[in-house]
Amino acid sequence: MNRNLLGALVCVGVLVVLTLLSAIPFGFSVVSQTVPSILSSQVIPVVQEGKGYGQAPGPVVHRILLTNTFLPRQYVLPRAYGCLYNTENKQGQYINLRWQISQLESKVSDFSSNENVVQLGRETRTVELTVDQMVRWERMTYPQPVPADVTRPVKPAPVVEYPEGFDTLYLWLLDRNAQDFYPECSALQPSDMAKANRIEIV
Repeated sequence: MNRNLLGALVCVGVLVVLTLLSAIPFGFSVVSQTVPSILSSQVIPVVQEGKGYGQAPGPVVHRILLTNTFLPRQYVLPRAYGCLYNTENKQGQYINLRWQISQLESKVSDFSSNENVVQLGRETRTVELTVDQMVRWERMTYPQPVPADVTRPVKPAPVVEYPEGFDTLYLWLLDRNAQDFYPECSALQPSDMAKANRIEIV
């Protein structure tokens, strides 16, 4: 056999073995934790009208502790979906979630075109999932003119506009082998809630 061909076959074989070894969970562990509650002021802040706009990073709602003591590997992060929910009137609204990873790491996975991945060496690392803030606007309303004999000043009353009243955040985390699922936040069903991690908004 040609030496060049033999060398190429050996290199391919080594690469296959290394790929298989990096795919097995030897020396690798994953510990996930969802926070039990978050502050309403962190995820649904009240902002005076004209003093801010758009979405901003909010609190951490989930953490994944990755420990790798063997070969470098790629870890595919779960797909994350979230709904704010008002349990009293049974109304929900979608809220954006994002994994806190660098742009260099959020490249296309080797396995799929729509998965976030973490590149791991021999290390222990925590990856956090945050929820974007859903800002509530506070506008000032002024009462009707008062009689001239009334000397006490009348203060404007703040009115908080939608969204408000949310007391729960439902969080779905789907790994790459899970059946595809996308929550319909405006019409959540008990079966959808049963699949989610429930986070109290206090």
